[in-house]
Amino acid sequence: MLDDFVDVTKDEKQMMHLWNSFVRKQRVLADGHIPWACEAFSKLHSQEFAQTPALLWCWRLFMLKLWNHGLVDARAINNCNLILEQIQSQDNNSTRS
Repeated sequence: MLDDFVDVTKDEKQMMHLWNSFVRKQRVLADGHIPWACEAFSKLHSQEFAQTPALLWCWRLFMLKLWNHGLVDARAINNCNLILEQIQSQDNNSTRS
């Protein structure tokens, strides 16, 4: 059904597909699971985010929406960003070598 949206970019649709698939497979059922899910999702898709800046931007905006709804706190967002920055710095170091 996400493909039917016309006012959403392809990156936003891809992000929604990735997240929906993840929460379905991991059985994220309660609001209290969301911080863990965000960190696990960041780890799982970190390479893809590092290679696709627009997708990373969509993920960060989505985390802000979760924060606005009280589903994650600043610590969870920070942990996710640290995971993503670590992968990006590893990618930068490997391209320099």
